Amino acid sequence: MRVAVTGTTGRVGAALARHLATNHEVIPLPRRICDLADRGSLASALDRLECDVLINPAGLTGLEACEDDPELAMRVNAEAPAEMASWAEKNEVRFFHFSTDYVFGGEMPGLRREDDIPSPLSVYGRSKLGGENAVLAFPENCVIRVSWVFGPEKPSFIDQIFTTALAGNPLAAVTDKFSFPTFTGDLATWMDSLISRKCSGILHACNPGEPVSWHGMAMAVVEEMVASGTLDSVPEIAPLRLEDVKAFRAARPRFTAMDPSRLASLLDAAPRSWKEAVTAYVRSRCVSR
Repeated sequence: MRVAVTGTTGRVGAALARHLATNHEVIPLPRRICDLADRGSLASALDRLECDVLINPAGLTGLEACEDDPELAMRVNAEAPAEMASWAEKNEVRFFHFSTDYVFGGEMPGLRREDDIPSPLSVYGRSKLGGENAVLAFPENCVIRVSWVFGPEKPSFIDQIFTTALAGNPLAAVTDKFSFPTFTGDLATWMDSLISRKCSGILHACNPGEPVSWHGMAMAVVEEMVASGTLDSVPEIAPLRLEDVKAFRAARPRFTAMDPSRLASLLDAAPRSWKEAVTAYVRSRCVSR
C-alpha cells in the first residue's frame, strides 16, 4: 500500500515512516512539505497526494506553547485534521489521526476507556479533542490516542533521566501524575497491523501494566542502568508534586492511564508491558553509549 505519514521529523512520524517502509511504499510529509499551521501548504500537499492510507501524527504538542497561542493550537490540532479527514473521505483514503490522553480530565485513578467522556483541562487537550471530533465525523476514520511516547527518534523524559543519571547529576521526578509510556517501536508495529485491518473509531495505544508516575518510570530507568552495569548503585530520585514544577503553566491531568484492551483485540499478539518496553529501551542505550 501507499502510506502517507505527516510529521516525519517528529518522534512518532519518524518511527512510523521508518518501520512502515519495510512493508509499504511510504510517502513522507514533513512540515517543510505539509505545514499544518499553513492552510495553503496543507491544501497543496493534499492536492498532489496519491495514497491508500493517510496517517497524521503531526501536531502542536507543547502545552505551554498551546496556552500561549490557542489560535495556532486550534489550527494545527483541530482545523488541519478536519481538512485532512474531509480530503480522505472524498478520495476514499483511510485516515488515522493521533491524539492524546490529555483529552481526559484525570480527576480519579483507574483506566480510561475509549468511551469515557473527555474533559480536557488545557488548550492543548481541548484542541486535540476538537481534532478527534472532526476526524470521527467520518465514521470510517480511526483516532489513535497515545501517552508519554518515547523512543530513539528524539529525546524524551526517559532519555533525560538516563543522561542525568549517567552524568551523576541530581535527579527529581513527579510522583502524583500517572499514565502509561508508549514505545515508538511497538507503536509502529501496531500501526503496521492496524492499516491492514478494518478498524475505526477510537483506539488507546500504549504499553499496559500498572499505571506509573514519572517518578516510577525514572526508577525503572536507573534500576535497569544498574542491572546493565552502567551505574554502580541506584541513585536517589527526589520526589516532586505536579504543583512544584513551576515551568508547568498549563494544567495537566493527574490520572490518564488508558486501557488498551481494544487495541489488543485487533493485534496478533498482546502489547508488552511498559516495564518490559522501558527496560529493553534503556538496555539498548546502555549497550550503545
